Amino acid sequence: MKKICLIVLAAIALSVFAIGPSWAGSVDKLIDKLVEKQILTRQEAKELVEQMQAEEAKEAKEKKEVAAASTSTAFSMPDWVANTKVTGDVRVRHETSDTVGDTDSTNPKKAIPDRNRERVRLRLGVQTKINEQWDIGFGLASGSSDPRSNDQTLEDTFSAKDIKLSYAYAQYTPAKWARIMAGKFKNPIWNTNDLIWDPDINPEGAALALKYEAVKNVELFANVCGFTLEEFSGKANDPYMIAVQPGVNFKLPGSMYLKAAGTYYNFNYVDGNDWTKNGGWGLGNSKKSNSQDAAGNWLYDYDSFVGDAEFGITKIPGPIPYASVYGQYVHAIGPRENNDGWLAGLKLGNKDIKDFGDWQVSYNYRRLEKDAWADFLADSNAYNGNTNIKGHKIYTSFGIYKNVSLGLNYFNFEHIQRTYDDTQTVLQADLNVKF
Repeated sequence: MKKICLIVLAAIALSVFAIGPSWAGSVDKLIDKLVEKQILTRQEAKELVEQMQAEEAKEAKEKKEVAAASTSTAFSMPDWVANTKVTGDVRVRHETSDTVGDTDSTNPKKAIPDRNRERVRLRLGVQTKINEQWDIGFGLASGSSDPRSNDQTLEDTFSAKDIKLSYAYAQYTPAKWARIMAGKFKNPIWNTNDLIWDPDINPEGAALALKYEAVKNVELFANVCGFTLEEFSGKANDPYMIAVQPGVNFKLPGSMYLKAAGTYYNFNYVDGNDWTKNGGWGLGNSKKSNSQDAAGNWLYDYDSFVGDAEFGITKIPGPIPYASVYGQYVHAIGPRENNDGWLAGLKLGNKDIKDFGDWQVSYNYRRLEKDAWADFLADSNAYNGNTNIKGHKIYTSFGIYKNVSLGLNYFNFEHIQRTYDDTQTVLQADLNVKF
């Protein structure tokens, strides 16, 4: 009985003294003393220590699990929150424009004065991966209902500026090589530049995007899109567009690449509507540069074939790390004149402006005839978005800090068919900050 009591006392002592490493020496001395007094055999002492160590390890594990469960309960978030990305940018711009002549045929010699203005643009985008196959995204931007501009002019004695829904979409990815988008989204159609699509336009409808590496260094891609142009409450035939674009991207030796695509655009129910009124796409988005009948309705749909190509070198030793040449051609189908357009350009510098010292210079010349393309889609900076124009665009950018850059844009355009001098020159100085 005395031996049993001593063993129990030893066990209690072990459970007390073994709570921390500072007591390890005392426990060892106690064990040795009990063995020395022949109260415990060496084997009994060993078994007792092993038992206490096992109990201690079990208790430590249980405490760790309880602490982890408590932390998880207090701070757990849905997976989609962790998979959310937020991006955006702010641009501050000074713009000056000078137009010699006037497009008003009733007064063709009227002089338009120079215009100077300050403008600001804000864009905020959110993309969330809901699960392995579904994503959603939305974006907010400054601007008005004009789909071709997110700029707000600083005016009206410090008036508040509008924020609009720039895009909102759902995306389904059934396989790595396929995406299906629906809603309002960034333009999935690949364009080398902005001859026919203003870069601020986010089309609406649905799109299928395919991308597949057929063989090493040869990637095939295709885009099939259905875009809503307008919804008329009093008409059954709403204007819409179908676009089909197959393309190929070659990765060539020496960090070179060649990318090319052809696109067929099928416009429906565009002709017969006035795209300058509050029944067309946007309020006065067209510039009336396409052919119209006596009532102001469009004479043509703008079914077109478009070809794009770009050749570039991404890693060049020396002061010019990147260079590319690019071109775009559009031909409107149908019995009409003035139905062709083309653009050719060159880009030098860094491919992207990310850090201090990154730079880029780009130049292109374009010619877009009167009925080559729908004028409510073309670049708004090229003579206000008109067709029937030709001219030059120069763009420069320089990184002054990480994600901060300065830019300078120069536009010089004139009408192809004209009866008087009507050149427009625009200069834009930008401060761009991305986040």
